[in-house]
Amino acid sequence: MKLAAHPELLDRLAAQYALGVLRGGARRRLEQMAREDPAVRAAIHWWQARLSGVAELQSAAEPVDKVWCGIEERLGWKPAVALQESARPATGWWQRLWSAPVFWRGAAAAMAAVALLAIGIGLRLAQQGEATPTEIVAVLNDDRAQPAMLVSWDAGARNLVVRRLDHLALSERQVLQLWALPADGKPRSLGVIGRAPQARLALAGPPKAVPALAVSIEPPGGSPNPDGPSGPVVFKGPVLHSQL
Repeated sequence: MKLAAHPELLDRLAAQYALGVLRGGARRRLEQMAREDPAVRAAIHWWQARLSGVAELQSAAEPVDKVWCGIEERLGWKPAVALQESARPATGWWQRLWSAPVFWRGAAAAMAAVALLAIGIGLRLAQQGEATPTEIVAVLNDDRAQPAMLVSWDAGARNLVVRRLDHLALSERQVLQLWALPADGKPRSLGVIGRAPQARLALAGPPKAVPALAVSIEPPGGSPNPDGPSGPVVFKGPVLHSQL
């Protein structure tokens, strides 16, 4: 297929390539096409030039102590405190998620990639004439560590804007629900997203002092469990601007 004959598809693939989210065989095929087709090369170079340096717009983020402790333990610089962990009282699944090393693996390096992805998506939405929210709150990943949901705060409308990047199939009896995961205490519902590719959740303010967000599959109307999700958690990720 000649990508040059499909400008919208070429533009989307070139943007994904420049953002680094096009991987595996699809990335290799696009690189092969770029070697053979000047139009493909030009589209990739245009997006790379447009996105070059945008990571500098993201303010520096200082990883939390748990990130550094996990890195030191994996490198053998600091022994894991297994006895202390076993002596701790039982915690909820959201607290185990928050403290699990796998949750924070690569978090420091991922911040730059998340900023690039979020800004790139914002640029793309602006190009399409959509209003972009003012603050990126979180990028939630699926179980394959692929970006699945972009959560932003629209200060003007006082809405939490949720944009789905995933292809998760839901039945008519299933909806998505967004949760704030405090370091201590029960998960707090931020609203039912539904099945639409985009949703706005009216809140008094952005999530404050919340280290992470998660999304679960629930019945219509939301989780019937007052203590948190009743269905499987499909997306999760750390909050980027928890100081807001």
